[in-house]
Amino acid sequence: MEKPKIPFPQIVYGKIIYWLCIVAAFICTLGPVLAIAFPERNFMDPHYLFFSIWDGNSPEAVWQQVGGGFPGGHFWLHSLNTWDGVTQFGLVVGCFCACLALLGTAVAFLWMKPRPYGWLGVSLFIAIMILLSALGIYRV
Repeated sequence: MEKPKIPFPQIVYGKIIYWLCIVAAFICTLGPVLAIAFPERNFMDPHYLFFSIWDGNSPEAVWQQVGGGFPGGHFWLHSLNTWDGVTQFGLVVGCFCACLALLGTAVAFLWMKPRPYGWLGVSLFIAIMILLSALGIYRV
């Protein structure tokens, strides 16, 4: 039986998702290990953080006790020199990889003959929705 030919845009999407998820997983694994190994290079001290979490405190109480209050969803931008900021960056890479993969897919759709403008439009629309959500502009 002959294997079906996978369309090029699907290969592009799959490869981008695959490699960015591996990079994100590596960053998200490395960050906490280094955060515990070098607690002085963190936004919040992990020893107090874990104690506060295991004590059953609410997220608001944990942020107040350990971090002096919640600094906002994009605190990692100002804390990339800390290990928990690096871990948060790994989460961002993992969540945002769909947007990058859809943009790559849209470019691949442009190379196809005849061009599937409907799928190109859907890819760009979803990528824009992800981008607007990531920036905090679009909220449900």
